[in-house]
Amino acid sequence: MIPASPVSQISCARTAGVRLLLTALLLLSSACATRPPVPESAPESVWLAHRDRVETLSAWQVQGRVAIRRDDDGWNAAFDWLQQGASYRLRLRGPFGQGAVELHGDDNGVWLQRQDQPPVYARSVDRLLQEETGWQLPVLGLQDWLRGIPVNDQPAVLGWDRQGLLQSLQQDGWRIDYQRYRGVAGQQLPDRLKLLRDTLQVKVVVDDWQLP
Repeated sequence: MIPASPVSQISCARTAGVRLLLTALLLLSSACATRPPVPESAPESVWLAHRDRVETLSAWQVQGRVAIRRDDDGWNAAFDWLQQGASYRLRLRGPFGQGAVELHGDDNGVWLQRQDQPPVYARSVDRLLQEETGWQLPVLGLQDWLRGIPVNDQPAVLGWDRQGLLQSLQQDGWRIDYQRYRGVAGQQLPDRLKLLRDTLQVKVVVDDWQLP
């Protein structure tokens, strides 16, 4: 029997190697093809559970900063928001170049108070703030958006992550981008968000969340 030449042995080894490589690639392709897809409904169920927990937070207090800008014009203010059910008190310190502004409101309307000036009443807090200061701040929507949930009974487009936390929200003409969350008494609540509406941009940074 004539022994195989070294060239033939190398050729056979190469052929076997190619066959092994092809077999491995076929097995890998088969495994990828049969891997079960991540169920799309899983994030929604997590989001709904998170939303239900946050909706129960009817009493809270937030301190932070807000910056409003339209084109090249804008202002910054510190704020203190106290919410008790449908009633709220919002203090804006340092905006408009006119010192502090304080809002007291509930479902029946809102009072705006400036230092050394008589209070002004209106049914709509957003309209009152714009008429008195010239700036738009969606106070009514922020009662829910600050907690990372949409306003109930209003159309909304939502985007959330695998933890069930809102990353984006479009509602009432506003787009809200949630940029960061923090843990507060076992809840994940936003502490940095940006709101956009036409040429208006509102940035909110929360320095402190307080829950009862």
